[in-house]
Amino acid sequence: MKNKILKFLMSVSLVLAFYSCDDWTLPEPQTGVDLENNSNNFSKTEEYWENLRAYRRSDHRLSFGWFGYWDGSNGSSMRGALANAPDSVDIFSVFGKYYYNLTPKQIEDLRYVQNVKGQRVVFTFLMQNVGLGFPQSPEGVIQYAHALCDSVQKYGYDGIDLDYEPNYGGAGYFSDKEQVALFVKELGKELGPMSGTDKLLILDGEVTFILPEILPYFNYAISQAYRANSYSSLNDRFNSAVNFGWKPEQFLVCEEFQQYFSTGGVPFTMPSGEVVPSLIGMANWAADKKAGGCGAFHMELDYNNFPNYKYMRESIQIMNPAVK
Repeated sequence: MKNKILKFLMSVSLVLAFYSCDDWTLPEPQTGVDLENNSNNFSKTEEYWENLRAYRRSDHRLSFGWFGYWDGSNGSSMRGALANAPDSVDIFSVFGKYYYNLTPKQIEDLRYVQNVKGQRVVFTFLMQNVGLGFPQSPEGVIQYAHALCDSVQKYGYDGIDLDYEPNYGGAGYFSDKEQVALFVKELGKELGPMSGTDKLLILDGEVTFILPEILPYFNYAISQAYRANSYSSLNDRFNSAVNFGWKPEQFLVCEEFQQYFSTGGVPFTMPSGEVVPSLIGMANWAADKKAGGCGAFHMELDYNNFPNYKYMRESIQIMNPAVK
């Protein structure tokens, strides 16, 4: 049955649609390591990579990004490779048609960032797609959950990011929270904190529109805080999530770079009155609030800035400043 389900998943289009410093900084300076040019990976020492992987296990604010147009390329389209993103990005979530039927280049790119850099790579799945081609029943939901877990295992992903936006046209088959809970609990047998594995289960979108009983099944909650322009707007989201039951360190906020990559977001007014790009405001807020971290949708477009990944790099440095 699993093989039939997996074959079906590969044949149907599960294309995900969203409506619509630089490197990891070492705890101490390290001679001979270029911390600004992330493409110069071959000159970095094994000690650098060991320290980087150790950093992943430390208590720090996370850098997260939804990564589109992923092709694993290290050719003319350098933007398409996860390996060319900052070493300090903690979690990538690849989305669209790019997360299944992986090419050899994508597999190579995936293994490199996982094994050398210690980065985590998940794929984004729209909850509204649950049940496509399967019986619209509890049994079909369970089958679908196992098929998705099979995809995680097949490609060696680090987990799944569930995009759930029922009040914005993103509910699909799910008409009540009990159905959502059934799906999440089934995924939780192989992914997330309840599974006993190191695989991630992430929820993004409407992170408080679920039954509280399934909160323990998730590692992180990500708010699409697009166009947030102040601490106040982020505090409202944060307080709602924490009051619902999410831990502060589980809660991340993200800006939308599909439109705003060239400016690092929209104008964001800091408590001091200074106006900064919103991703930079989010990074300062996450550091001050001891929240989980921040990131961007279509983070790969920040590669086009100078220096490449300008705003992602700056946000990481703000949240986790290098020791001078």
